[in-house]
Amino acid sequence: MSVSHEDVVVMSPRVGLRLRAYRLFEQRGDRHTYLLELLLVGVILINTVSLILWTVPSLVEGYSFWFRLSEYGAVSVFVFEYAVRFWAAAEGFGEGGVWRRRARFMVSPAALIDGGVLLPSLVAVVILLTGGDELSLSFLLAIRLLTRSAKLARYLPGGRRVGMAIRSRSGQLLTAVIGLLVVLVIAAALMYFAEARAQPEVFSSIPAAMWWSVVTLTTVGYGDTVPVTVIGRLLAAAIAVLGIGLFALPAGILSAAMVEANEEGKDAVLLGVCPHCGGELGS
Repeated sequence: MSVSHEDVVVMSPRVGLRLRAYRLFEQRGDRHTYLLELLLVGVILINTVSLILWTVPSLVEGYSFWFRLSEYGAVSVFVFEYAVRFWAAAEGFGEGGVWRRRARFMVSPAALIDGGVLLPSLVAVVILLTGGDELSLSFLLAIRLLTRSAKLARYLPGGRRVGMAIRSRSGQLLTAVIGLLVVLVIAAALMYFAEARAQPEVFSSIPAAMWWSVVTLTTVGYGDTVPVTVIGRLLAAAIAVLGIGLFALPAGILSAAMVEANEEGKDAVLLGVCPHCGGELGS
């Protein structure tokens, strides 16, 4: 949404404030936006380090108050940020009414990441306030670390380019992933029929053979499950070589997309357009 300075003057104070909030949180290239992003990155980094140190038994007793304070403070910042973005989304995100624009904001990739950060964090805060030990829920801690890492990536130029590359090549990446899954199942089925008689306990079924298929296609090769028959070893050699090329395919797709996104960003800057939000630079 492009609004001139003269239009802002005649706006109501509430709408004018909402427009300034939208530009501050959603449009890049402004000094104030840079400072805001720097602040949010600092909060994410401090809280992430706090979550990691919270798992050290020797530190829990002495610094439990500060760990909890870090969690409460970070969640408060994330809730405030999401609320402001939701409120200010009425000034952007396409055409239509206020709530339709806000609905588009809620299903945008960045908003989904923010929501993914908030949900496990709020659950953790509720558990803390009710006297529970949220560290016993290891999966919750892992989810919080994962979502906050994704949130951190959105504020980094490299992370934004990766996101743009994934969106622009989503169809090709989906095809590559489906192809990998198909090859995974076929490899497990072939190895099951080749090794089931020789190793009935190791290759007891196709799902059991999928473990071997995964570690072989990814070229990890733990060695806990290996073929012993001649046919099985020949299949294993062919599948291992095939896995190198298959897992390099998504990397090649992303690399090409990132190069194109970088070139498009340079062209946009030369034309005076922000490559992230599409607005005029310096507006």
